[in-house]
Amino acid sequence: MNEVEQTLVTRPAHFLGPWDLDARLASVPEVGAGTVVMVESRAKGRALPWHRKKLVLVLAAQRHFAEELRAAGHEVELVRAASYADGIREHVARHGSTRVVALRPRDVGMEAALVDADLGAPLELLDDGGPGGHFLLNRDEFAAWAHGRKQLRMDQFYAWMRKRTGLLMEGDGSPVGGKYSFDADNRKHAKGVTPPARPGVAPDALTQAVIDEVESAGFGYGSAEGFAWPVTRAQALEARDRFVEERLAGFGDYQDALIEGEPFLWHACVSAALNLSLLSPHDLLEPVLDAYERGDAPLNAVEGFVRQVLGWREFMRGVYHLRMPDLREANRFGADLPLPGFYWDPEATEMACVRDAVRQVHDHGYAHHIQRLMVLGNYALLAGIAPLEVSHWFWSAFVDASEWVELPNVHGMALAADTTFTTKPYAASGAYINKMSDHCKGCRYDVKQRHGEDACPFNPLYWDFLARHREDLASNPRMRMIMGHLDRFGEEQLTAVRATAARIRATHPTSPASYEFHDDQG
Repeated sequence: MNEVEQTLVTRPAHFLGPWDLDARLASVPEVGAGTVVMVESRAKGRALPWHRKKLVLVLAAQRHFAEELRAAGHEVELVRAASYADGIREHVARHGSTRVVALRPRDVGMEAALVDADLGAPLELLDDGGPGGHFLLNRDEFAAWAHGRKQLRMDQFYAWMRKRTGLLMEGDGSPVGGKYSFDADNRKHAKGVTPPARPGVAPDALTQAVIDEVESAGFGYGSAEGFAWPVTRAQALEARDRFVEERLAGFGDYQDALIEGEPFLWHACVSAALNLSLLSPHDLLEPVLDAYERGDAPLNAVEGFVRQVLGWREFMRGVYHLRMPDLREANRFGADLPLPGFYWDPEATEMACVRDAVRQVHDHGYAHHIQRLMVLGNYALLAGIAPLEVSHWFWSAFVDASEWVELPNVHGMALAADTTFTTKPYAASGAYINKMSDHCKGCRYDVKQRHGEDACPFNPLYWDFLARHREDLASNPRMRMIMGHLDRFGEEQLTAVRATAARIRATHPTSPASYEFHDDQG
């Protein structure tokens, strides 16, 4: 056997998941140094009732990336198989691969499936963080930061990351502007302000074929029609550039705003591309920081964006891996109600804010972070919806959701079901939504009433939530003032509030479809 033949026989198989769509990753071989295997897993495609736009996004991005790798000279096999492991094993058998190389999958179920499977060759997993990875930190670096801390605090982690990277830091080691976070400056409502248009991406022939395929299959939630998300790196870079040029300057002021019928506002809408690795964290941070240096964007906007990428995203990923598998079962408040049907069907509720947020999810597979936290998550928290049911909905319905990011956000942030990093529940009455949105003026409910048929449901649910969990919450110093307001309720008013809340919880519409959820399938 000559040297060329020996090289061909011993080439490893490099597995690239649909979250690995970046030729710069460590799992992508040099041309000729190994084969690339990509898999469309039938089991994963049926594991949850995925939004059809999410199915289109993943399939179209994966197929485009396979074409790009082939054009660059790689030997790529994109196979449809019963599972990821089955597809890899079939590839290994066809090519005689002596080992399988992959980045550690982000979701623990996917990693366990690969580790436990017989792939036909030894598996070598590379860290998914640090140079050549998806994240700025590797898992050991986050674990080392977290070690010995009684509670994990995002603000402390973010300050540590700023110092570690030097981003937005002065030469003397102090943060630019004198403080690490300008979040207090980023809470303006946008009533009467017209947001810039968000240009969509017109599907090319390959993407249109995927749209037709997904629609004809008839599986999943929502519709694939009107799909306009980036599915290539070039498209994602263009979307990023348009954000920096047209919306970054207003992102800080209005990032918490809610406007009826406006799903995108000043948001970048690149999280789905980031989570597929069409963009890297550096691809986002560098042009945003450059805009600040040029004077094209104010510090509160730039810092707010940097905090999401450098701080919150890295923090959520770290918390997820430290807390799994227990994080799935976290349920601090013992919430046990089924998910109301209006999370799947916007027309099943008369709450204007909830209906608008759910309609955006139904139509686009997207709603921005305040809708996720303070509308959809807040309602589930106050009503006592079972955390895993809420998590399954977020994972299924949002184009940018994977378990590693949605689970700690839902269980830890929105529902306070896990106390690893939250200092108090993000609970709010209708007054918050009225302050930050224009929803209440056209709503069938009265945001100023606390009980009765016409009361905004957020109000009785909020005060009833505080009453139901009074003993738990009263010891929290950040809750003492609001608990004092509850203590001043007369018995008659509190009884009326709690009766209204009980009626609301008892009359939730049921789910419009019988959906199944298999977290680790695929």
